[in-house]
Amino acid sequence: MAWLVMAFSTIAQRIPILESSSVTWFQRGTTNEVVLNGQALGEVTSIIFSGSGIVGIPAPRTAPAVTLEPSGAGLTATAVDNAKSRAFQIEIGPDAPLGSRELRVASPGGVSNPLVVNVSDLPEVREATLVGSKEEGAMVTLPTALSGVIGASTETDRFRFKARAGEKLIFDVQANRTGSPLDPTLVLLDASGKELARSEDAQGLDPFLEFTPTADGEFSVTLRDQRFQGGGDYRYRMVMGAVPYLDFLFPFGGQRGTSVELQLQGRNLENADRMNLRLAPDAPRGRPDIRAHTAQGYSNPQPFEVGDLPEFAEVEPNNSVDQANAVSIPVVINGRIGEAKDSDYFRFKAPADGKLVADVQARRFGSPLDALLTLLDSQGAVIQRNDDSSGPDARIEFDAKKDTDYLLALRDLTDRGGSRFGYRVTVKAADTTPDFVVRSPAGRFRIHQGGFTAVRCDLERRNGFDGVVRITGDALPPGITAAALVLGSAPNFGWIVLHAAADAPLGANPLKLIASGERSGRALTRPVQFSEQGWLTVLPPASFELDVAQASALVEQNTNTVLDVTITRREGFNGEVKVFAEDAPKVSIPAVTISSGQARAKMVLAAAYNADSGPRPIMLRGEAIVDGTTNIQYALAPVPLTVQGIPMFLTAMLPGSPFFRTDAVRLSAVALPTNTPSAASRTEFVVKVDRRGLPGEIALALENLPTGVLATVNPIRAEKNEATIELLVSDQAETGKEHSFNVIGTVTHQDRIWRQKTQPVTINIVAPEKTTASTNSVAPPPAPAGK
Repeated sequence: MAWLVMAFSTIAQRIPILESSSVTWFQRGTTNEVVLNGQALGEVTSIIFSGSGIVGIPAPRTAPAVTLEPSGAGLTATAVDNAKSRAFQIEIGPDAPLGSRELRVASPGGVSNPLVVNVSDLPEVREATLVGSKEEGAMVTLPTALSGVIGASTETDRFRFKARAGEKLIFDVQANRTGSPLDPTLVLLDASGKELARSEDAQGLDPFLEFTPTADGEFSVTLRDQRFQGGGDYRYRMVMGAVPYLDFLFPFGGQRGTSVELQLQGRNLENADRMNLRLAPDAPRGRPDIRAHTAQGYSNPQPFEVGDLPEFAEVEPNNSVDQANAVSIPVVINGRIGEAKDSDYFRFKAPADGKLVADVQARRFGSPLDALLTLLDSQGAVIQRNDDSSGPDARIEFDAKKDTDYLLALRDLTDRGGSRFGYRVTVKAADTTPDFVVRSPAGRFRIHQGGFTAVRCDLERRNGFDGVVRITGDALPPGITAAALVLGSAPNFGWIVLHAAADAPLGANPLKLIASGERSGRALTRPVQFSEQGWLTVLPPASFELDVAQASALVEQNTNTVLDVTITRREGFNGEVKVFAEDAPKVSIPAVTISSGQARAKMVLAAAYNADSGPRPIMLRGEAIVDGTTNIQYALAPVPLTVQGIPMFLTAMLPGSPFFRTDAVRLSAVALPTNTPSAASRTEFVVKVDRRGLPGEIALALENLPTGVLATVNPIRAEKNEATIELLVSDQAETGKEHSFNVIGTVTHQDRIWRQKTQPVTINIVAPEKTTASTNSVAPPPAPAGK
């Protein structure tokens, strides 16, 4: 009974779910009281952050309002974790990196989904904590960042502040661009309520204002939804104050091991318009954020790309074919469409035969440029043009000839231009190196001590990579082992099965898997990419174990086979267990239930008529509700299922259908004597065949044809793909109801007789309309004239 007490006192843990946080922005060097909302938060023991400089602890749990005290020995009661909110204390270090990171919570039941939180250098103020009437507005001290909600359709938020003459104040509202449905309108007012400025769609749908008071005084801003809408998710954050602000940086990137002179444009930048940025040779490749830092604080972030290719700076004038800048491939070109109707030209010589790619990056860096990219020959004749391959950014891929001169021309699609219309154009050979990527559609997994769990892995082969890929665990948590998953030419997915030892430590740990292969004798290793950060939680032993009798299975297209599944129950568990099969392409596997007191069931596997032939793994999963929570156990290995092809597939269809269809066929006819010339008693349909290596004639026959229905049945001739079946409904047929029958095709192929039955054909037999005899009297002939 000791095992029962332990299991039932811990197994009631549910996976925590996070839905929202009372605070999503935190200032460096502060300690914050935060309430997380969601489900099953009562048993949370820790809070997990990505990145460094931020830690948190849960507030002590409150005692349950109701407890149970059994009189019998060996019984332990535990309340189900229904807590929908939980308080935490979150501490932000003074040097915590600025920007976003993920927050999760962990309990004995598992790790939650992530929420995104942010670290800034500004005082972060929540609208709900301010004191002041809606009409007058709460007083705030600048600089600050306000977080609020337009909770109702007619709501307007108002904030008052004091400012000194000559201060350059910015008001940057972040709402729609961060996913809020709010379409904000921002209005700046003086102390008397006079409107001084207004903004609505400065940054997408978000407002932005710059204001310099001419005299010291009190001012206010109001914020509402432009359409007078609102709700709990109409959230916003507004930065207010004389803080630095970057409109943009140029260029948008640089090469490792070089120095880049950055041009800065923005507000409150202390008249700094240029700065040198040194990129170390070992700087991580990617797109980090850059902020300007002054005595007034940090600016908003701007992305900057760190790469390996040589960089080239556009040199004006280059507005025509004969003024084109000469560049060498590969290269990243940095330039600007400096004025309306400007065009930039670049000339290069292809270094070899093969595909070249010219990729524009502009909108991805916040540039308003809607790029139109044109490839020309050396004389200026257009070869190819593109304006929207990657959203508003353009991309051209073409077959280049060695030592041939080409030109690239770039302009704005609508002939706009200006200092902010910057771009980067990467010109290089297309990536043709064989490679692979392995992804998993999930990220958080649970496993019971002594049990198994399965992780689906999907293999994407690139540029003709045809090697074997082996997937294994990478520094798995203590007590966790995994048999290697080997993916060959087919299928392109599989399940790596993890096993937890009976004494594997309880709790959550990061999970990492590694995929390895070989290319031209050189080893390749790639981390398996989870849908989110990988986590594995070890739980106490489950209530049952799941097994399958067959080591492998075989099924033909359009037929069924059976798997025998068994469960082994732990002492004290007698509930039902539902057994599911994870998705398998074109194989239908309905779930089965093993009832209380039972241990076995049969699962039917039905292969579709168009299921790809060849092997695929079938992974089984058992689920049982124990003490209000779900126990999940996987089989110790997937069952290899091989689908064999069939030489033909027949289907019934209405005449004239342009597609190969397998849905129901419905016919209708009137029951009439066979010698009646009316076409109402006649109907027809066709039987089509999908030939799969079968050249011969296929005999057709009807099964369960209704009495009184006569049929003309012709075979499907050799090398033909259909035959028409004509039906004549006689007056001997039963009317007033629908009748169903099937077509059976038979053929001998490769010393085997193949038979296939089509889907049911339904015919509605209608009785003829009855003719009513006339009973009107005949009028007498008129009397002769003169009588």
